[in-house]
Order: sequence, then structure tokens, then C-alpha cells
Amino acid sequence: MTKNSSNFCVKLLLLVTISLAVLTSGCVTQGGSGGPGLVIEKFEPSLSTVESNEPVTFHLEVRNKGESKGPLGYGVPAVAELMGINPMEWRVVPSVYSQTMSLLPPDKDANSQGGLGTVDWDAMSPLISEGQNVPYEAIARVYYLYKSMARKPVWFVTKPELETISRSGGSLTSEATTYTSGPLSVEIMTSNFVASREWTDNKFQLQIKLNNIGTGHIFGRNSPVGVTVRWPDFVQPVQDCPREFTWEGSMYDTMPLGLSQPATGGRFVRVWDTRTTDITCDFTTISPPSSRTKSYFEVDLDYIYYVDATTKITVKGMEQTI
Repeated sequence: MTKNSSNFCVKLLLLVTISLAVLTSGCVTQGGSGGPGLVIEKFEPSLSTVESNEPVTFHLEVRNKGESKGPLGYGVPAVAELMGINPMEWRVVPSVYSQTMSLLPPDKDANSQGGLGTVDWDAMSPLISEGQNVPYEAIARVYYLYKSMARKPVWFVTKPELETISRSGGSLTSEATTYTSGPLSVEIMTSNFVASREWTDNKFQLQIKLNNIGTGHIFGRNSPVGVTVRWPDFVQPVQDCPREFTWEGSMYDTMPLGLSQPATGGRFVRVWDTRTTDITCDFTTISPPSSRTKSYFEVDLDYIYYVDATTKITVKGMEQTI
């Protein structure tokens, strides 16, 4: 074997060793800890291997990487829950629920990161018989109350104006929906323009598509989302927009300790167990503009979302049996 080949093998062995060490450490499991909105940046025990009946701390760090400032502008309300291990067996104190955190989003103008929330759960490892090594997997679940907002510009034109544009070879292009960064994206769709005929009501459809682009889930039975739609004052919906769904019993069987239900000025819709849902509203023009007008449809989403992260810890048995 040449000297170069020998050096390559040593470097390869070192790289594999480091990779294995990283994979077997107690840090947060990647791929299930965030997305747009609140992100779990770290979840790990103070030691990845402990002896039985030994103090250990589970440390959690959560950051707001979305654009929501929270319902009242004081920060996104969030609460964390320690799961996956028996709190009595591990003697977790003071509670599996954290205190409520309020996390502000990043400030782009100041070039600052979003608010960081930290939680430490103190525990004692379980009593395990000597000679046994027992692996455990703890879960940190972070619930947070979030608002996503979307805005869609739509052109309204009169029939004569539309004919003029067509004769000149021009066109009216549809502009994209803009929305605040969060775990639910919103797309508002209609035709490139709405042609308004003087003295005549004109009907058109508006479609709203919700898509769960985060790695977590909407909290509640059948994933309830409060949807508020605002439209120009010269149009009105033909029926309710959106149509509200009914639930058998409550949307929330239990609430995460420290959070309240979403406050919405609209109606609740279901996302079910899928990651998308579509809402279709029929509108009519009741007072057509006399000239080309750009107006806006706006959608607010209010919901509780949660993300999980896992970490592993091994307890080495030290208790002697009689």
C-alpha cells in the first residue's frame, strides 16, 4: 500500500468514527423539529448515558423563524410538553409542561434573529437492576398559537375597457398571493381579472388553498383552522365564505396547559388528516367600478400548531437485587 493510500484510509476511518459519534449522540432528531414558524433548535439530555438514580436535565431550545408577532403583537405564545418517558418513573419536576413562552419573529431591519425560548426539565433516572442497560427516547412537543395572513391583488375592469385592452393586444396578468411565513401557506386563486358589466351583477369564484408546509401538525380534532376572508366593498359572497364546519363535541378535547383557543373573526374549517384543504367561495359584483381597479382579497388563518423532537438516553443499571 502506498503512503497516499494509507493516509486516505486513516482519514476515511476518522470521518466514519466522527459520523458515528454524531449519530449516536443525544441531540435533537433532525427532520421533525420545525419548518416555517417555531423551530426546535436543540433537545438533548445533559448526559447521553447515566447511571440509575442519577440527576439528569432535558434541555430544549425553541426559536421563532416565522413572521408572526403573535395575536397581540407580544410574541407567539408557545408551551412545551415532555413526553415519551414516564414522568413518575423519572421524577420530572416541576411539571411536564413548561411555562408559556412569547417569541417574537426575526427583525429583518435590525438583522436580528427571532426570539429564543429555553426549557429545562430536571429529572432522576429510573431505578434499574445492576447489569442492565435500558435505552429511552424522550419527546419534546412544542405547541404554539399562530396567525398566518395572505393578500391577493385582483383587477376589476369594465367590459368596454376589456375590449380596448384586447384590441390593442394587451393583457392583464394575475399577481401572486403574498403571505406571512408560517407552517401553513395560503394561495388565493381567481381568474386574471374580473370583468364588471355596468348595471349587471357579475359572478366569479375565489379559491383558497391551505397547505401544511411545516413538519408538524395542526392541533385539535380534524385539524381546525379559523379562516377569516375580507373582500372589496363592491363585491359580496353569494353564500357564507367560508362555510363553517360543525364538530361533534369540542374541536379541542384538551388544551395544552398555558394556551387558549384561537380567536378568529371568521369560521372554522377542517383540514382533516391531510396536509391540504381547498375552500371555494362564490362572489358577485354589486357595484362595479367605473374604471380599471386593483383591489385585494385578504385571508387570515388562526390555529394551534405543534412540532416534535426526540432524543435518546441510556440508563445503566446500578441497583443490586436481593
